[in-house]
Formats: sequence, C-alpha cells, structure tokens
Amino acid sequence: MELMNLPMYGLLRRRMDWLNQRQAVLSQNIANADTPKYKSHDLKKFDFKEVIRAHKNTSKRFAMSATNANHIAAGSAAGRAQGPFKENGSNRPYETAPDGNQIVLEEQMVKMNETQINHNMMTELYRKQLRMFRTVMRGAR
Repeated sequence: MELMNLPMYGLLRRRMDWLNQRQAVLSQNIANADTPKYKSHDLKKFDFKEVIRAHKNTSKRFAMSATNANHIAAGSAAGRAQGPFKENGSNRPYETAPDGNQIVLEEQMVKMNETQINHNMMTELYRKQLRMFRTVMRGAR
C-alpha cells in the first residue's frame, strides 16, 4: 500500500490545497485594494464533516463500522455535499470606500495570517504522521 493513498494523507492534502487556493484568493483581494468597485472574495470554509459525508457514498475508506457492542453507532445523516473550494456567497464587508471598493487591508491580512497558521498546523500534522510511520517501520524489523 502506498502511503499517499491513506485517508489521513488524502485529507491533509485536500486541506493544504484549500489553504493554497485561499491564499491565492486573498492575495488577489490585496492586489485589487485600489480597484474601483472591486468586491472582496473568499472561499467557503473547509468543513471536515462535509468532506467525510461527501466521501461516505463514493468511498468505503471512510465508512465507519462498529466492531464492539460498546462502540457508538455510525449515524446515517446524509448531508448535502458541497465542494470546499467554492466561493463564499455571503460577503459583508466592514466598510466600503466611496469608489465602491470593499477591500479592507487589515481584514485581508488577518485572514492571510489565519491561513498561514493553519498551513503550518497541517504541515506539522503531516510530519508527525510520517514520524509515526517511521517509528512503526523501525519496530517491525
């Protein structure tokens, strides 16, 4: 089995892709901070529950199964699957310039900082998973 085909790595990769795309969208907002009538854009939040629900019907890798009577039963709630890379439709800017521009640089910088922190967290999770596999492989000899 290839390591990159494991569900954990797939979710990490998907979250990293979302963070990279969000960084690009926020950079575009900052680049257009002086463009008249430019509206700020952002992506819909990456919702872990929605990702699991979307893959539940297409992949058996995420299917939960109870192997013990004391386990919590897997729920059958089927949520609507929305892609995490869609643009967020609800946009309420803190302020709008007289020329109609809705970019607030401070708000964009806070979002970029949040994205960077999440990116660092995903990178650290990836490293820890690799360390765990290395430890297991060394112990198997």
